[in-house]
Amino acid sequence: IVDTFVSIYKVKSYTAEFKSGHDLQHSSLHWDATMRAFEIIGESLNYLLEDENFENLSPSYFRKIVNFRNVIAHGYFGIDAEEVWDIITQKLEDLNKDLLRVANAQFDIKEALVSTIKEYSARDEKITRYLQTLL
Repeated sequence: IVDTFVSIYKVKSYTAEFKSGHDLQHSSLHWDATMRAFEIIGESLNYLLEDENFENLSPSYFRKIVNFRNVIAHGYFGIDAEEVWDIITQKLEDLNKDLLRVANAQFDIKEALVSTIKEYSARDEKITRYLQTLL
């Protein structure tokens, strides 16, 4: 779960300087890093949704994120940069809030957050601050 939150943060960070999906797509470093973070988000949600209680508490769009991960990972029909941009600008924050709500209802994530904060404290102050907001 914490890896999902870190990946959400990374998507926000990688894309902050861009104004559109088209612009993002034309920076291969940022595009590739963003797609990798989306893969991690989708893969972790896929794993979490195997837990019936987690799935029952989750909004239905969590499954769509897993499907989006499959599109990215397998390159089905290409990826629409503006659709990616819409996800980043319109849906990512909802995912963050909903995942936190479901995670807190299903698991005690405080220990995992504290552990990850310690891990990142020596190498990435921004991720550390972001994770602290989730406590």
